[in-house]
Amino acid sequence: VSLSLEVTDEVTWEDSLMIGLEGALLGCAYYALTCRSCRMIVGFILYSSARDLASLRGLFCFFKDSILCYFLKRQIIVEASEIIFPPVTLKE
Repeated sequence: VSLSLEVTDEVTWEDSLMIGLEGALLGCAYYALTCRSCRMIVGFILYSSARDLASLRGLFCFFKDSILCYFLKRQIIVEASEIIFPPVTLKE
């Protein structure tokens, strides 16, 4: 039995673990973040992983191609894939 939990008004996560079968999440256990409107998976919360992804465990990670950004000063909405995000080092 899975339980759907609300992250925001538009994003929920299923309380059942998924296992990555390919790509960057191969072998990782994670909770999928889902858009309430379109039902697409827009990110994940990493539960367990190899050491190289350990710093992401428990964080809300969104797929850049799946989100929109709102610029307050310009009052416009753009796709996140059009924005250059500076690299961030995660510290424990």
